[in-house]
Amino acid sequence: MLVAFVLLFVTCYLFYNLFLVKSSKPKWLGEQEINTSASFSTLDMLLGRKTVVDKDHHIYNSMGTKTFCVVDESPSPIILLKDLDLIKKAFIKDFDYFTDRRDFFTVSEKISFKQTSWHAERRGVEKCATNCQSYFYHRENKRMMVHFNGVGQQWVKMLAEKARDSPTGSAKIDVLSTVNQYTLEVIGNSVFGMRTGTIQDPNSIFAQKAGRIANMDRITDIIKLNLSPRYPQIFKMLGIEVFDKDAVQFFNDILRQSLEARLRGDVKQNDFQQLLIEARKGELKALGSDDLDSFEKEAEIRDNNSNTKLSDKSKILTDEVIIAQGVVFFLAGFTAVSNFISFAAYSLALHQDIQDKLREEVGRVVKEDGTLDYDDLAQLTYLDMVANEVLRKFPGAARLDRVCMKDYRDPETGLFVPKNTAVVIPVHAIHNDKRYYENPEKFDPEHFTPEKKAERSPYSYLPFGQGPRNCIGKRFAIIESQAAIANLVHNFRIDPTEKTPVPLQARFIGAQTFLPMNLELMLTPLRKQM
Repeated sequence: MLVAFVLLFVTCYLFYNLFLVKSSKPKWLGEQEINTSASFSTLDMLLGRKTVVDKDHHIYNSMGTKTFCVVDESPSPIILLKDLDLIKKAFIKDFDYFTDRRDFFTVSEKISFKQTSWHAERRGVEKCATNCQSYFYHRENKRMMVHFNGVGQQWVKMLAEKARDSPTGSAKIDVLSTVNQYTLEVIGNSVFGMRTGTIQDPNSIFAQKAGRIANMDRITDIIKLNLSPRYPQIFKMLGIEVFDKDAVQFFNDILRQSLEARLRGDVKQNDFQQLLIEARKGELKALGSDDLDSFEKEAEIRDNNSNTKLSDKSKILTDEVIIAQGVVFFLAGFTAVSNFISFAAYSLALHQDIQDKLREEVGRVVKEDGTLDYDDLAQLTYLDMVANEVLRKFPGAARLDRVCMKDYRDPETGLFVPKNTAVVIPVHAIHNDKRYYENPEKFDPEHFTPEKKAERSPYSYLPFGQGPRNCIGKRFAIIESQAAIANLVHNFRIDPTEKTPVPLQARFIGAQTFLPMNLELMLTPLRKQM
């Protein structure tokens, strides 16, 4: 692996210096260019000494009143958007120009991502995304509450037993590994249609394989996450994988075996894969306006099941696409959701007043058996505010991008985006802009009162992106996470330990946000019998 990375670095270096640096800069760079080479060297960025988030904040603050700027980011320039109206155009109004993301998933050729909702190119994006979106709307997410409740109760019981076994009556936990037990079991139940056993055995084979994907802390991982969006063709040429190849293949094989069993009629589960099979057969109801949020209505996203021939659906949702979609959902959702829940627990531990207020709200709707149904979650307005604030402070993707598929001009701002150029949205910088959030450095759910939300553009809050290419699993992720947070605060007092870093901190690898390493918290059961 080390030899491969040396070869990769040399190849990238030669490619950049021989073909890009010595060539004249594109004429379209113009006066809007901001040079960051002195403050953010390529080596510092590759080794993680400085991060994409640091760079984006530097650019964002240097722009002043500019609506966009050009950054000469190896191997080719990118355009960073600061103006929220421009961001809206890229996501919604002029979406036809920005239908794709930069290539990121470089994995085994046996696993195709090109027609999944993550990376469905050009004309195929609407059909693939629409069919897959059927799974994630609220009527389908209601079906998943049985998994969230069942797994949540197992998780709470395990944590309570750990506390009872402690001389102090409280359990000190490694937050991320503990939350991973919950998220892996939920994914196993709702995506793979299987019980993983990770709550009872955190070292199960399922957990081991997942850990090989989620643990991106080695220097080689940092380099991969920084280079892969820039040099995808070189990664493919050298056969270098972003994620552990054997682990990805493990999950691919499970999904393939599960799909084959369902198609034979041996198994029928209430899960992700079954719903995609139903979508292929035309058995899912068409979406109505009540299923769409304000962004989706504005983008005019519709489920065209009623207007699409069954033969066309079969071509879109092939066996390979269904399997690949499941793998993508795992890769994109597992780490992000685990970090979301962990950051929520971390934030609540350091803000006991917020934790107490949230606990009081949850206690008013939770049932006697400790479960919540979908409609209960919808009543928890303060929980929604807390979750939104966690995602503002710690967005899973600190930077979003779109690739321009044909030359684009915006006459209002003078923006010109050449074909194949990446447009970047600095999410973390926007989320910390004082124009949109008073005291942005402070963790404060009051940023998301109805009154505060009405005062600012919805495009000032982009933890999942917006428009047709937004995070397709956002509703699932939010409900899964809110159920976990509600379970924690209803059953435990969450406190920091002497090892907990204060104030709130995060790590950034590539454009991704991660919890601090080995973060420890303490859980104290609120009831003797749990």
